[in-house]
Amino acid sequence: MPIRWLYHALSARTDDGQDPYAPSSLRSEGFVHCSFSPTLRDSIALYFAGCDDVEVWQLDPGALEVEAADTPRGPMPHVLHAIPRCALRARWPLATLPAELDGVI
Repeated sequence: MPIRWLYHALSARTDDGQDPYAPSSLRSEGFVHCSFSPTLRDSIALYFAGCDDVEVWQLDPGALEVEAADTPRGPMPHVLHAIPRCALRARWPLATLPAELDGVI
């Protein structure tokens, strides 16, 4: 079975380079927001409208503790701890996001 990658969108300014990566949502909500590929662009439009430095990380779910939460937009993956850099498989500025991420991969 192919890996169902997770995607985390962030403002490039919020990546402090630390390992593991722990965004503010981990402290305030207890998890790191992620998306599956079919909902990635909707998540970016919803949470990063007008942001000109969006970066997308492709994450290996096998290296993470993940819970799928029911949301009005369907199941959304939540990572329940800081993200170790070893889980990061690729990263792209939004302008260079591969077209295949608009579909199910």
